[in-house]
Amino acid sequence: MSLTQLKVPPGAIETFGDGVGFVALVDRMQTDHALKVVNAARISYEKQRTEFDDKDKKLCRFLWEHGHTSPYRHSFYTFHWKAPLFVFRQAFKYQVGSGWREYTVNGEEVALEVFDVLFDTDKGCSWNEVSGRYVQWTPEFYLPRTFRGNPPHGNKQASLDLPADFDHAGEHALMAEECRLAFERYEARIARGVAKEIARMCLPQNLYSQAYWTVSLQGVLHFLEQRLKPDAQFEIRTYADAVFELVRDDLERVGVTRQAIVDGLG
Repeated sequence: MSLTQLKVPPGAIETFGDGVGFVALVDRMQTDHALKVVNAARISYEKQRTEFDDKDKKLCRFLWEHGHTSPYRHSFYTFHWKAPLFVFRQAFKYQVGSGWREYTVNGEEVALEVFDVLFDTDKGCSWNEVSGRYVQWTPEFYLPRTFRGNPPHGNKQASLDLPADFDHAGEHALMAEECRLAFERYEARIARGVAKEIARMCLPQNLYSQAYWTVSLQGVLHFLEQRLKPDAQFEIRTYADAVFELVRDDLERVGVTRQAIVDGLG
């Protein structure tokens, strides 16, 4: 048996149309995920079902809409992503059980996502990524064709496409050249004997990496609820679109549609 380089898995959905980024569904649990949801819920009454019907579908929907989401934690999916580093940093919070909390400081909600990451000593880290300490990176970069700007007022996290008279092509070419020069410096440092873990520090956040992501059905839904919304950043929303397509049939089986996710199930 020999090791081979990672290849695009069968059934992968391309993300940006650049021939590089993708999401693929690698594995799912064999047990019927929908039946597992209702049986996890019914165990409270010491009951179970052997077949899934329309009443069960309504029960699944009811459970999610009313925040009774623990029965959704018993089925798991493993996805293979190839994405820019900055997209991975947004996606990293969605772990196996996707536990999340809200924090309030002086009466205002604040995002402290870093504290919600679950590592091996807790419930198991479900995110395994290519290590820049062990491998030398390939010069693959995400380069947008259409650039966005922040609006002068309103939501500070929002971004809108810059107008047609903006030099999108020129900005694209400039970014490509910046990436090329950064990668040349990276390779030169390695050639001079610098460790890869140090040499990589000059590489930009639009460098492509790859990872395996294992997540519960509850976690998939939480990810989609947040990242399919129109105000989510375009790049991670594109990956959410792909994830949704890969699990569309499973979600329909438990009564969940794309529109219901975008509108907010719970």
